[in-house]
This record gives sequence, structure tokens and C-alpha cells, in this order.
Amino acid sequence: MLNRLSGVAKSAPLQESSSEYESTGQLDKTEAKGKKSKPVRKAKNLQIPADLWEAYETIKSNNATSLLMTGYILEAFREKLARDRAFDKN
Repeated sequence: MLNRLSGVAKSAPLQESSSEYESTGQLDKTEAKGKKSKPVRKAKNLQIPADLWEAYETIKSNNATSLLMTGYILEAFREKLARDRAFDKN
């Protein structure tokens, strides 16, 4: 069985395309209108102080949170923005 699978993999054509147009022959709606889509922000590595990391590990071990560190930071950030009324429409 593995011989048949390896034979299939060797004969399978591989194709790469760099845009929606090359793969389908049609432009994406944003490309057709000349608009660029909003870029996605990439995550950055943050240096978390040891005392904050230890405090997080303490609440994690006490089952006070089920969030990973990233989710915990994002939730705290969201709460702080809400307290500062960043989401209010003026």
C-alpha cells in the first residue's frame, strides 16, 4: 500500500499561484475595484516580566483562569479600553 501511495505522490503535479486571478482567472472584488484589503497585524514577541508571569502561573494553577497568557493579556487590554471608554461613539 505504501508503494502505491509513494507512486501517486511522485506523479502528482504541484502548482503554486500567487494571486486569486492566476488560480481562477477572475479578480477578487477588492482587486477589481482597485482597493487594497487592510493588512493583518502580526504578533510581536513581548518580554513579560518574571513577577507578572509568576502571578499568571499562580492564578492558572488555582484554576482562576482557563485562558492562555495571550488571551489573558488581550482580555485585560479589552477591559482597560472599555474602562477608558475607547469604544464609546462620540
